[in-house]
Amino acid sequence: MMGLAGRLFMLIGMLLLPVGLSIGMFQDDVKLEVRLLFIGGAFFVAGWLMAKRRS
Repeated sequence: MMGLAGRLFMLIGMLLLPVGLSIGMFQDDVKLEVRLLFIGGAFFVAGWLMAKRRS
């Protein structure tokens, strides 16, 4: 179950990263872009650690 939750967190992180980049490019809102990139990266790392612990 931890592996599935980890992969879900990694997916959420991978979906947030391009959203943050596109907001930065098209709306020119750098603060929101950096915030979304940090949140997406944190989700990805947390998911990676959860999936890694399963193995």
